[in-house]
Amino acid sequence: MLQTTSPDTTSQLRIAVPMSEKRARTTYAITRAARELAADKGYDEFTLDELAAKAGVSRRTLFNYFDGKLEATLGGGPQLTQDDIDTFLAGGPTGEFVDDVGALALGVLRATAEVPLDRDDWALGQRCFRVNPKLILAAQEQFEGFAEGIVELLAQRAGRSTDDVELHLLLGALAVTFKISLDRFSESADGRDIADIFLDNLRTLRRLLR
Repeated sequence: MLQTTSPDTTSQLRIAVPMSEKRARTTYAITRAARELAADKGYDEFTLDELAAKAGVSRRTLFNYFDGKLEATLGGGPQLTQDDIDTFLAGGPTGEFVDDVGALALGVLRATAEVPLDRDDWALGQRCFRVNPKLILAAQEQFEGFAEGIVELLAQRAGRSTDDVELHLLLGALAVTFKISLDRFSESADGRDIADIFLDNLRTLRRLLR
C-alpha cells in the first residue's frame, strides 16, 4: 500500500509547514484584522496600511506573511500535514475507509488553524464572506483545487479512478456535513467544539444512509 504521496498525484494539496508560536500568532492576528475590516468596512474599502495598523505590524511585515490583501483575508487556506496524508494512505488511522476520510477532514481542520479558532473566529469568518461575495468566489477557487487533491488521495487509498463518482459524492457529503456543523457551532449555544459536532453529524449521516 502507498506510504507517501507522489509529486504528481497530490499537486493540488497544500502541505502544512510547522510554524513558530510567534509566526502562528502573527499570521492569525493579520487574518483576524483583515476579516474584521472586511466585515465592517467592506473588502474593497480598507487599505494595507489600515490592515497593518489594526494587526499591530508594519506594512513590510504583512508581505513577509501574505502576498497581498486577498491572501491575508482568506488566510492560509485548507492544508494537511504530511503525517496525516501518510497515515491515510497507509490504511489508517482506523482501517475503515469512511471513518478514515472523516479523520482526514479533521486533519485539515487541525492543520489549517495553527492557532485554534474559537466560536467568535468562525462567526467572524462567516460574516466576512457573507458581506463580501467576491471573497466567497475566491475561497471556492481555493477549495476546488484542494478538493481535487483530496479526491486523488481517496482514489489512491481505494485503488479507484479519480473519476469515480462515489469518491466525489463522499467528498461532497463531507463538505456539506462540515458546513452544517460549522453553522451549528457558530450560531447556536452548543457548547461542543467544532470537531465533536462534525464527528457527531458524520455518524448521523452514516446512520441515515444505511
